[in-house]
Parts: sequence; structure tokens; C-alpha cells
Amino acid sequence: MVPAAMLLVLAAMTLSAQQNVGELYASDASVKGAVVLANAGTNVMSGSSIAAGAQAATLKLERGGSMQICPGTSLAVTTSQNGRQLMFSMNTGNVEMDYPIGAAADNLLTPDFRLLLPGPGRLHLAVRVSAKGDTCVQSLASNSSSVVVSEGMGESSYQVKPNEAVIFAGGRISGAMPTHETCGCPAPPPTRVASATPPPMPTPAPSTAQPPQTHMVVDAPMIYRATDPVDITENVAYLRMETKPMSFDPVVLPPSAPTARNVKSTKTQTTASQGSTSQKQGFFAKLSAFFATMFR
Repeated sequence: MVPAAMLLVLAAMTLSAQQNVGELYASDASVKGAVVLANAGTNVMSGSSIAAGAQAATLKLERGGSMQICPGTSLAVTTSQNGRQLMFSMNTGNVEMDYPIGAAADNLLTPDFRLLLPGPGRLHLAVRVSAKGDTCVQSLASNSSSVVVSEGMGESSYQVKPNEAVIFAGGRISGAMPTHETCGCPAPPPTRVASATPPPMPTPAPSTAQPPQTHMVVDAPMIYRATDPVDITENVAYLRMETKPMSFDPVVLPPSAPTARNVKSTKTQTTASQGSTSQKQGFFAKLSAFFATMFR
């Protein structure tokens, strides 16, 4: 038969296993043990173990406050039968606790130490355990309770007071020394924001000097056709004068071949030939007067 005392212990463990520890909020954490799915998170029951993934997991305690389980850390949690006391255990990693506590005391177990978390007051602590057994206990801003650190296999103990941070090297009380290190969750890596680098501005082409303006001077002969006299006084008046002498040697071309119009209009040609002498005289007279005014 099973002793009555053993039955009482088994009954107490069964009742304890049904206690709700709190609600877990995490994106990639895993839970071993009894859980109940809730609307916003997952209700974790007593006796469960929570393993945080690449992101920190937050356990909002049923009695108030929260536990933060840092990335890569596993934490087991058990409650007393009445749910007033909590017992946590961890191997390596980091945890942060921030919750009020009554007259009772909670416990945190590591491979080398037992941390007694007494009340009444508010617990705001950070604990880090390395693979070598180095244990860091840090009292954070709003902590009002002293933590008693005791060796699991010895009788030595150390009291970490508020506003104090101590590291126990090698998992021994004798290795206690003050530290300025942060014992809680490591700072998350900075978020990388993709930035678009604007394309380089094109290098402006070197400014080219304006080519010097070329002034062309044309030395052309003046052509006069006897059959087609033209009054060029107006046209010659607009010619630009140069400082060097200009040549205006007239060139008289032979009369052009008679056209059909000239053959048909014989009388007109005769009349024109009679007046050619006066037209020539009038043209040269005007030209002589123009040159006279130019070279006066």
C-alpha cells in the first residue's frame, strides 16, 4: 500500500500542477508542460518550462508583474499550492523579474546557487548565468528587496542589496565582486534600414569658350549688264565699309542672246536702244555721284 503521507504529497503536486502561473507572450518561444490557449497569449500552468527563441519572451504573472526570459534562455516555473510563492529554475542565460511580492518569499535556482527573493516589497532584478558558472545578480532601479545568494552545496551566502550588482565568479561566494556590467537581457542588435543611395550627379562638361566671331570680307566685282540696267544706288548704300581699300572694278559682260520676247518685240527693242544712251548716262551719273560722296 502507498503510505498516506505519499498520497498527500502526490495530491499536493497534482493540485499545484493545475495552478495558472501566467500568460506567455512570445513570437518564437516553446513551452513544455501544461498550457491553455487564451485569446491574446498562452496560459502557462505550474510545472512548465519556457524556452525563448531568438526573441525575448514575456510571462505576465497571474498574481501581478512579469518575468522576461531573454533570448536563448530556458526557465522552469512552479507555484505553491495557494499560488502565493513561485520557484524558478534555470541553467544558463539571462532573466529579468519585475513584480510585487507579499510577506512570502520566492526562490530562483541555478546550477550553483539558490537565490532567496524575500518580501514584502518589489522585486526588480536581473540574473545572468554563464556556461562557466559565473553568476551575475543586479538590483535594478525600482528594486526594494535584498537578495540572499547561497551556495547550493555549501553554507556560504551573500546579500545583494538594492542598487548593487555583484558577480560570483566560478559559482562560488568567495568569488563575489562588484560589477558595472548589465546582468539582464543583452541589447537587441540595431535595426538595419535599407537606404537608397541617390545616383551620383553627372559631372558637368567643362564650359567651352565661345569661338571668336569671324567677320568675312568679300571682295567681289561689280557686274553690269547692258541689256538689264539696274539702279544699284540703294543696294550699294548698305555695304559695310572696311578700312582697307575695296575694289569695285566694273565688269561689262557681252549682251545675252536674244530671247523670243525680243524677237517678237522688235519695235520695243528699237525704242529701248534709242533710249539706252540716256539710261547709261543716267546710271553712270548716279554711280559717279555715289562714289564722289563716299570718297569725299
